[in-house]
Amino acid sequence: MDNKIAKNRTSPKNENDYIVAYKKLNPNANKQDNYDIAAVIAKDGTRGHGLLPEDINRGHDKNYHRVKNFISDSELKKKF
Repeated sequence: MDNKIAKNRTSPKNENDYIVAYKKLNPNANKQDNYDIAAVIAKDGTRGHGLLPEDINRGHDKNYHRVKNFISDSELKKKF
C-alpha cells in the first residue's frame, strides 16, 4: 500500500465489494479518523481505492490529492 497522487472518480456499481476487499487488505481503514475509502484514479491512470479526507471525497473534488494506502482495483478484485 503506497501513498499516491490521485483524484476522485465515480464509484463503480459494486462499490461495496471493493470496500469489503479494501478493509480485508487494510484493516486500519476501519478506524474513525475522518478519512473515507474512496474510488480514485492515480496520475498514472491506475484505478483503485484509497483513503481520502472526508471533505475532499464527499465534496466530489476533481483535483489531484495525496491518497493514503492506495490499492489498485486489480488487487482488490482478487479478494472478492
